[in-house]
Amino acid sequence: MAEKRMISKVISISKKFNILLNDHFSRLLYLLLIPHSDDFGRLTGDPFKIKALILPMMKEVEWEEVEKTLGNLHAAGLINWYESQGEMYIQIINFDDHQQGLHKRTRSKFPEPPTVSRNFPEIPSEQNRTEGNRTEEKGTEQNGVSSENLILSWINKYQLNCKGTFQLDEICSYLGMMDIEVIELSIKQSEKKSVAYAMTILDRYKREGKTTKESIKQHLQPVPDPKTDKELEARRIEIERNKWIAGGRNPDEFEYRPASND
Repeated sequence: MAEKRMISKVISISKKFNILLNDHFSRLLYLLLIPHSDDFGRLTGDPFKIKALILPMMKEVEWEEVEKTLGNLHAAGLINWYESQGEMYIQIINFDDHQQGLHKRTRSKFPEPPTVSRNFPEIPSEQNRTEGNRTEEKGTEQNGVSSENLILSWINKYQLNCKGTFQLDEICSYLGMMDIEVIELSIKQSEKKSVAYAMTILDRYKREGKTTKESIKQHLQPVPDPKTDKELEARRIEIERNKWIAGGRNPDEFEYRPASND
């Protein structure tokens, strides 16, 4: 899959883009979908995945807003937002007309869309999306959130670089081989790095036989934060100094003495 895509200048006079879309976020999201699509102009249509993979730095944007905007793009005829076997997908309309080098493409990993319809797609219920068509290897749910979406949220939280849905599928493939807590730990240890880095940690844990929550128990203990400890200590000193001054004593004579543990 190419890392770059073409944006044709005809978009500047496109009625669909400039008139049917009446807000800037809809236009922005459409433009961002293009470089994240495969060589057939297809990509995942799950709003949660779109938020995590395409808009990871926009903390103010919620996945519900993404869901609404995908509906706007579909209604405007810019994308075909369709369902296949309980999962949502996107086909960018007229994708082939504006891209180069497509003769080298082989086969899309995403299912072909049905006949394009401007009717708003029937979105599978949350239960169907996270339970009905998910295999055992994809994991279970925690508090109503699928394992796959939990992994996505951790990738977003710890700012890992994820190269598209294929890499997301790769790290999710570890579900079933090891407990999800092990996957969470590897992502946390890869903060501000990449999903590929997290998978090297997972491979090491697998070789070492650390595939269960119990086997990594020592890593799950909270680590003291030196910065927080210093801030608390400074606060204690400030409180004691204020007490000293309030007692009518000379501030220059104040000397902080930590409480004894004896």
